[in-house]
Amino acid sequence: MKVKLDTRKVYFTMAERGVTATEIAKQGGVSQQAVSNALNGNRIGKTKVVPAICKALDLSAKDIVIIED
Repeated sequence: MKVKLDTRKVYFTMAERGVTATEIAKQGGVSQQAVSNALNGNRIGKTKVVPAICKALDLSAKDIVIIED
């Protein structure tokens, strides 16, 4: 099972709400590099990154996580 981020949806929501990756990192208590890695599709990394993105963008994990077999 592979878990990845729906980066198109995240970037769209970021633009719509005027939120930057740095702001997501600060609000979620994670590094900017961890957020950047997740947004670039490299890896989601620590489990704190998805909740940080969700909190900053007011989304649920169901909205932005894709699970592939």
